[in-house]
Amino acid sequence: MRLPVLSVTSHPGWMGLLAGLFGVLALRLPLFAIPAAALVALPVLRAGLLPGGIAWLVGTAVVAGGWYGLGLPPGQIVPLVFLLWPVVVPMAEMLRRSGELQLPLLMAGAAMLAGVLAMHGITGDVVAFWQAWLRRALEGMPGGAAGTLDVGGGLRLINGFLTLLFGLGLLLSLLLARWLQARMGGRERLSGEFRRLALPRWVLPLAVALVWAGGLWDAMLLADILMVGILVYAFVGLAVIHGVIEVRGRPQGWALPAYILLAFFPPQALAVLALVGAVDTFAHFRVQQPRRG
Repeated sequence: MRLPVLSVTSHPGWMGLLAGLFGVLALRLPLFAIPAAALVALPVLRAGLLPGGIAWLVGTAVVAGGWYGLGLPPGQIVPLVFLLWPVVVPMAEMLRRSGELQLPLLMAGAAMLAGVLAMHGITGDVVAFWQAWLRRALEGMPGGAAGTLDVGGGLRLINGFLTLLFGLGLLLSLLLARWLQARMGGRERLSGEFRRLALPRWVLPLAVALVWAGGLWDAMLLADILMVGILVYAFVGLAVIHGVIEVRGRPQGWALPAYILLAFFPPQALAVLALVGAVDTFAHFRVQQPRRG
């Protein structure tokens, strides 16, 4: 069934306006950045870069107006959508051209890696940078507790965690845009593309080499690059689970335990899914096996 609202707003200008409104909402509730990015990616998936560029420009103008009127939350430098849109647009174009999620996933991983390297190269000490950033953010809040801020513990993980959220936002935005495109007609179901998701063999040794090189430079850089690899291969691992279920003729509801684990034990679930995705590079779990007997 077609979505009536999306049928009315099929013009890229209207899509950009709607994306901009979600982007303004994201100034206060960051989760709204995902539909904002999806609505800019959608015209790209449907008709290419020109309509996507129109939606991007209109959305940027709307968010800039909201930025001027509402300001930004304490500690935030630019609206979140200004980070997502420049990456999700070429990801959507690659998906439109190839019809596969492989290249967009690699592009998301490359964007995450570039962000990690830029943060380490520019700041020199990411822990000190995030400590100062968090102190400024807390000072801008009523009753902020900047004076009790401790450098230990979670601050050592914040750079990798935010990198993971950035990559997750990119991938969820693209998947949402593809789902919306399918609902509007003219596309196969997203589930088929997702179940086929796999990475070339050369990606795994490259990822291992990057993690190893990061460890030679700094333990924090190693952890951040490892976070990039975990998210990329976790998406592949999730696709493997859905693909194996399809090959064996089981209902897709059999994948529900994986999502329950992701909800309640995200670090452990991501690590296990990443391991499954990495091993699938050579094991090919989704290949149809002959029945016995």
